[in-house]
Amino acid sequence: MKPRKPMSLPQLRKVLVPTDFSESSAHAVGRVAHLPLAPGAKVLLMHALPSRMPTELGPRALEATARELERVAQRLRKALRAEGATATVDTHIARGKPVDAILRRAQAFRAELVLVGRHGNKPLRNMFLGSTAENVIRRGNLPVLIANRQATGPYLRPVVAVDADAASRRVANFIPGLMTPGSELTLVHAYDVPLEYAVFPGLTAKELTQYQKTFKGAAERKLAPLRRELDGSGVPYRLVMENGGSRSIVLEFVDDQGADLLALGTRARTGVAHALLGSVATDLLREAKCDVLVVREPEE
Repeated sequence: MKPRKPMSLPQLRKVLVPTDFSESSAHAVGRVAHLPLAPGAKVLLMHALPSRMPTELGPRALEATARELERVAQRLRKALRAEGATATVDTHIARGKPVDAILRRAQAFRAELVLVGRHGNKPLRNMFLGSTAENVIRRGNLPVLIANRQATGPYLRPVVAVDADAASRRVANFIPGLMTPGSELTLVHAYDVPLEYAVFPGLTAKELTQYQKTFKGAAERKLAPLRRELDGSGVPYRLVMENGGSRSIVLEFVDDQGADLLALGTRARTGVAHALLGSVATDLLREAKCDVLVVREPEE
């Protein structure tokens, strides 16, 4: 492998963290303290209250929410100081449907990342505030990080499921912003050898090996642009290529290697709920035990 120039990892400057004050949201808040934030980065904690509330409950709900949100913010400020971070933490209470409120605030705040929690082992459609996480991914255009468990430190073993498309290139270029010096990025690609056993049961071992190499070589060529970009960035990485189904290969690799973050790319204008419903990406989102990052391909 060619020597790479010294690594200079990007750092996050603005992170939006919606919370419903649940345990899963606490996981998301706790993850913030272990992100490699830029000096003076801004973190915004937000909660959405319903637009319509009984008159007698409105002021009380607003006051109680503000008090609880500030309590969460104080804990996060303390955790950030303990990690040596200089990020500031502010709070915001929005009115309206959670997804609409999150997307509006993300745009106004110019967030670079939306960080949400996941409710237990439920599928994506039942995450955070019902279907909020799913719809933020589907309707928004920002990277969304889903915290599946309590954070105990920075990401050290991130994995990106890649293909030869723009979405994969974008997620592979974004994820270094979540890495810390000393960690290594792993790209996992599953390629298909069509009709490997059904059509050619009589192939010799040598012929079968050559047949498999042909399709592996084609996959390597398709991934060449992505590798050139990463080589130029200086981000340390390795590429793992396996013949077989993407879902099983990625999940087995994540489990076997003890990955703490799995990153996926989605296509513009569609997102998980439309283009990937019932597909490999949705299965990975539902079944991965580690945190999951979803990055949208930019709209043209």
